[in-house]
Amino acid sequence: MSRREAPTLRELRSRVQKLRHREIGNWMARRVARPSAVYGTWLAVRLGLSANQVTTAAWLVSTASAVAIGWGSRSAFVVGVILAHLAFWLDHVDGQVARWRGTSSLDGTYLDYLMHHASALSTGFALGYGLASQSGDPRWAIAGLLIAGGWTMLSLHNDCRYKAFFQRLKAGTSSYRIDAGSGGRPAPPAPWPRRGLKMLTWPAYKACEPHVVLIELTVLALAAIVFPWAWLDLWRSGVIGMAIAAPTLAIARIARAVNRGAAETEFARWFHHVESSQAGRSASRDRADF
Repeated sequence: MSRREAPTLRELRSRVQKLRHREIGNWMARRVARPSAVYGTWLAVRLGLSANQVTTAAWLVSTASAVAIGWGSRSAFVVGVILAHLAFWLDHVDGQVARWRGTSSLDGTYLDYLMHHASALSTGFALGYGLASQSGDPRWAIAGLLIAGGWTMLSLHNDCRYKAFFQRLKAGTSSYRIDAGSGGRPAPPAPWPRRGLKMLTWPAYKACEPHVVLIELTVLALAAIVFPWAWLDLWRSGVIGMAIAAPTLAIARIARAVNRGAAETEFARWFHHVESSQAGRSASRDRADF
């Protein structure tokens, strides 16, 4: 086996971590998933797994997690949360494998994003369906559908904006120049606002983020083990709250973005119109030829 196929942990750490990986992103990614994912990368490289195969494994584990949560029993719920942690961890292994092998690609990014959206749908619905299975009341499945729809709309908020960008670029009616990082660079997590409406909406939006949802599920799983008499009540309360909050926040964010022209504003930050300058260069070449 060649050295490249059997890297040491020190070699992996020097190459597979993102720049500022301890500063950018959520707390679980910075402090837990990224540092520990190196061990999964160490194993995946030795097994000859590709980054896409690891992403597919994360997707399958996430689906299994949703099935377990949707089963409705206390033991299955705990297993589902454990699988959700494994899926979250594998989601950080795949990128490290791609960076080690030098196989990062748009196709891999596409698969990764698709897995995220599918996981939001399946987990959100499973939270309601599990209660429907446990109680026999189908209204809980409707609550799960509301959660799944709200989480998915929140996660698609930016993706649909970028799809709109690409549609304009493909139209070919104008030429644009993009300066790397002109649309804004990744930054450390913003602090909790201490005044205004955002003081209330900020934690509500945070509660819908995947890593926070995972923490919330972990608390429920611990309650299922330590306080089984309170577990179902906590689960029901969480589902009701999220079924109201997730779609409400999604609709509010979409409405605010449209009313403020957020897509046009961000497009203008990223892409700079150069049609007039190109026309000037063309005119200059024509005069030189004459």
